[in-house]
Amino acid sequence: MSTPLHNELATALAELREQQERIATAVDTVAKATTTVTTEDRMVEATVDGQGKLVELKFTGRRWRDLAPKELASRLVDTISKAQEQSAQSSAAVFAGLMPGGVAPSVLDLSDPAALNAEIGAMFDKAVKEWR
Repeated sequence: MSTPLHNELATALAELREQQERIATAVDTVAKATTTVTTEDRMVEATVDGQGKLVELKFTGRRWRDLAPKELASRLVDTISKAQEQSAQSSAAVFAGLMPGGVAPSVLDLSDPAALNAEIGAMFDKAVKEWR
């Protein structure tokens, strides 16, 4: 026979597992994401992953060879920074509403999404054990 408290606990547990699945999906989405930014003159293209780490840098044509080293470096830094900013905004949007207010996506190590999802799963399992 089910009691009202038992039913409430079962409902809360189901909601907790749904939230865990949404977080796992978000982690996987951000881990697979890339952001690419190209300079206005299409000379330089920078691609970063979901954590904002540079994963690819492309130079198009030969005009970049005529730039002074300082100017080329400035374009690289600017382009990579823009890609990182866009990546951070995209990642934050994926996690918006999923994580508690004190946890920012930037503190999550997405280099191993399976390990992170396992860690999150362990946190949820611990919470479930404490409820029982």
